[in-house]
Amino acid sequence: MNKIINWVKHWYRYKTDEPYIIALSFIGAFCLYGSIYFDHKNKSMIYVLILILLGIWTLLRTVTFKKNYINQFVDNHDFTASSKGLDLGTGTGYALIKMAKDNHLAEVDGVEDVYQYSIQRLEKNSTLEDVKEKVQLKAHDITSIPYDDNSFDVATAIHGRDDQLSNRKKSVYQPISKELNRVVKSGGVIFMLNTPGMIKRFKKEFEAKGASVKYMHRRFELFFNVRAIVITVK
Repeated sequence: MNKIINWVKHWYRYKTDEPYIIALSFIGAFCLYGSIYFDHKNKSMIYVLILILLGIWTLLRTVTFKKNYINQFVDNHDFTASSKGLDLGTGTGYALIKMAKDNHLAEVDGVEDVYQYSIQRLEKNSTLEDVKEKVQLKAHDITSIPYDDNSFDVATAIHGRDDQLSNRKKSVYQPISKELNRVVKSGGVIFMLNTPGMIKRFKKEFEAKGASVKYMHRRFELFFNVRAIVITVK
């Protein structure tokens, strides 16, 4: 029961990055089932099942799998009370708030672009999670991070649906890598969670800058089309 409550709480507070796919899958399955029921076309039931499975897959991917990756990273790293963290492309703020709540970081900053809904939601979430005093947020282009060199000890960058972090264009993921490498101190760590293809691109960029890159693995990561890396900045 507690797990279901936590799922609902997560859904409400953080509005997972693929809600439309989930909603459309279940609504489509319901409508198609109604059509089959009245027209007695039982052979089409396979499509109802496919839509339901798509919705469940997306729900598990966003509400459980990606969240557990973030939890694992935060729980495996500890920082001093003078350390600062950054969450790039923070969205509704799960990674940012997790770092602020469950680590010794003095401050965690979030950089989000023009999505005002996400910014408003993050401000509310930081109050609900009692970390508002530790959280700072800036609305800015994430390919040009508005902080000085060597400002942070740790950074996270979690991709969302169709955001800049998951854009395959060289003009996007190259400056993001450069900017993260610039603002994180030597010896600091960067956690990135993205699709396998984008993770390969980011890994190559950071290794070209002399950083050490290691994969984090969880069971079923390929099934959910998600990969994560931890980068130690040179």
